[in-house]
Amino acid sequence: MERRASSKRASPAPPKVVAVLAGLLERAAKRGDADGSSSAAFRSPGGRKPEIGVRRYAERIYRYAGCSPACFVVAYAYLDRLALGDGEEAVAVDSYSVHRLLITSVMVAAKFMDDIHYNNAYFARVGGVEVPEMNGLELEFLFALRFRLNVTPDDFASYCATLEGEMTTTAKTPTPLSPPTPLMVSSEEEEGRHQRERQQKKDPTVVVAFAAARISVAEITQ
Repeated sequence: MERRASSKRASPAPPKVVAVLAGLLERAAKRGDADGSSSAAFRSPGGRKPEIGVRRYAERIYRYAGCSPACFVVAYAYLDRLALGDGEEAVAVDSYSVHRLLITSVMVAAKFMDDIHYNNAYFARVGGVEVPEMNGLELEFLFALRFRLNVTPDDFASYCATLEGEMTTTAKTPTPLSPPTPLMVSSEEEEGRHQRERQQKKDPTVVVAFAAARISVAEITQ
């Protein structure tokens, strides 16, 4: 279900996960700049770097997109999958592509995770891109992921732990996680959510795993 834009918005402080994810992406972009690696599909038009910093951009997305903090964890999982390639060509991050990868990953995560979300046109306004470009970015992102949008409870908890570890240490950057094992997912995002809900009710181990994930995510979503 799509969310309707409201003329009045609260401006709560972003949860920790927003700043942590932004920090990881900033470092990844610097490495991409140094290596000269980039993904043409996500580069800004005209080869110009966005003026807004990655952290401010992430905070803007959280403030106006209205998505749950868990979406940023799932967005991190998606970006990690793209970076590792998993048998396909890896998607490189640099200063020219990091903003578009961020807004696209959060939008796709919100559509998959949240029952109520804004449409592409609204995310385009939030991200400062044209609607046709936002639509194209979404398609490029989905095909790069091979439409593997599901994140298992165990993998969600692992990504939460990685982000939590990033908060407690600055000595080294956490190494990327291995790509989660893909599950059979319907091509319809809504059907995928219903299947996951039904599985939780039938399988108590899944409920326990989600409970563990909630404990982990509580540390980074406050």
